[in-house]
This record gives sequence, C-alpha cells and structure tokens, in this order.
Amino acid sequence: MWHNLNREVIATYNKADQVSQTRDNEMLIDEGDYSELIPAQFQPYTVDSKAPYKSKNQTMYLYEKKIFSRLSDNKYDFMFKPGGYLDGENKDLNDLIIEWMGHEKRLTILDLSGIPYELMDISIGLINRIVYDSMFWGKDEDYTGRARPILMVFEEAHAYLPKNQDSRYIYGYARKSVEKIFKEGRKFGIGAAVVTQRPSEISDTILAQVGTTISMRLTNSSDQSSVKATAPNNMTGLMDLLPTLRIGECIVVGDAIKIPSRVRIQKFEPRPNSNDPDIIKSWSHKFESKDTDYINVVRKMRERRF
Repeated sequence: MWHNLNREVIATYNKADQVSQTRDNEMLIDEGDYSELIPAQFQPYTVDSKAPYKSKNQTMYLYEKKIFSRLSDNKYDFMFKPGGYLDGENKDLNDLIIEWMGHEKRLTILDLSGIPYELMDISIGLINRIVYDSMFWGKDEDYTGRARPILMVFEEAHAYLPKNQDSRYIYGYARKSVEKIFKEGRKFGIGAAVVTQRPSEISDTILAQVGTTISMRLTNSSDQSSVKATAPNNMTGLMDLLPTLRIGECIVVGDAIKIPSRVRIQKFEPRPNSNDPDIIKSWSHKFESKDTDYINVVRKMRERRF
C-alpha cells in the first residue's frame, strides 16, 4: 500500500492533465522494491511546460509519509517484520503457539515493553485470543487444553484492563479478551491472574471473577475498598490491616488458602532491578556536563535495546 501511494505521489508522466496520468503514461526508470522500502524511480519533472510532468495526484502525500515513518520505525518491526511468519513463508500459527506453550519450560514471559503505546491494547487482545482459541480447540487433545492447564498473569493490569471505557482504548480488545478468560477459561484449562497497584481501576467483571486475592500494602481508600469487596464479609478486620503491612507482607484470602491469613513472602535473591532510587544520595551528587551527553540514551531509544 505504501509503495503504491508513494508511486502515485512522486510519479512523472508524459501527459500533463490528471485524467491521462495513469501507469501507462508513467516516465518510469525503476520499479523499486516495496519489501525493502525502496520507492520507484522516475525521470525528473521539468519546470517548464514540457514532459515529464509532475504528478497531480498529491492527495495522499501526507498519508504516505506517515505510513513510511511507521514502516521505518523499528518499534513496529514486530508487526511489519515478523521473521519467518511473514506471508506464511516458513512458520505458521502452530509454530507460534509452540514457542509460547509447547516447550518444556514451565514459564513463558512475553515482554511487551517495546510495543508502541497505541498498539498495546490490540496486541494484548490478539495474544489472549490466540491462546484462548488454542486451548478451546485443543480441549480434547492429550497435550494441551484441559490436559495441560495454563495460568496467564497480566502484569501492570491497570494500564490496559480499565474499569470504564477508556478513551485511550476505544475498542477495549485487551479488557474483553481477559474478561472472557476469567468467565469461561476454566472449562478449557486456562486461568488468569491480574497484578496491579491500582485495583480500583480494574474492570469490575474481572474482579468479580477472582477466586483468590493476594493483597500487599495499600494506602489509598478506593483501592482498599475494591479489595475488601472481593473478600468474605467476615474478613473486614483482617482487611483493615492493609495500610499497615510491611514490605513483603500480604493478606491472602480465597480458594487457594484454607484460612485467610496474613503472611510474609520470602524475599527473592538477587532482587529484581526495581528498587527505589536513593533520592538524597542522587540529588547530593554533582554531575559533570561531560558525563551527561545522552548519546547512549538516544541510541537505545532508537535501537530499542537495553
């Protein structure tokens, strides 16, 4: 599509009127290669009234430039350059499912941090749809479905599973797909867990289907209310401890534990690189201008690599 629009905009012709400016009258030098983002080449147009004449079809000029910028941006490579999956060259959907669920490992992590913000909703929705459909149609197989149940964990869930229809996510693909897993996935061997710092922002449909709640320290009243609403009525006293919990402590309520309890989670070593910065030490340090050229920062931004 980009190649055709670009060709329409930059082409030159041996006819001056727009009606006659068709591909039969192009002053073409080279077709280019759309797969490599190489545009077609034409004889340069003249500034006088002689051929070649500049294309009068400039309607799609800005749109063509916008498409090209997306195609050239490596943030979109996962969509436009999917390796062996392009046009079914070497790999098909079954190969993708094997990479996610058919291996011998017990855990698969799909890192979506590099996906552009505007594509996060549809990407998560499609991932869930592929997994759900594979479990549904494989429910009677002996290597997947109910014979090999899985648990999907959604980190930072408040960012894409909103309570209300969010203007950022007009279609809500992610929310609808996760709600479907919570409501129907159990029958086909697929479960779900949401991890969030703001339970008050999570879809009510999802919270209503949660069987077990593991709650760490919460100080916001609305978040506390959302968690309390998922617990049995006689657990009010235990839930009142939420704002006083220490680091690593949590309250577990639900099907996964016989007696609702306040427990302490063993710290994982080495700990993930998610500690808070040392504000006093950092602000007390004097940075030299020669140490802050930001070249490496910009390079990583452009290459999307840590």
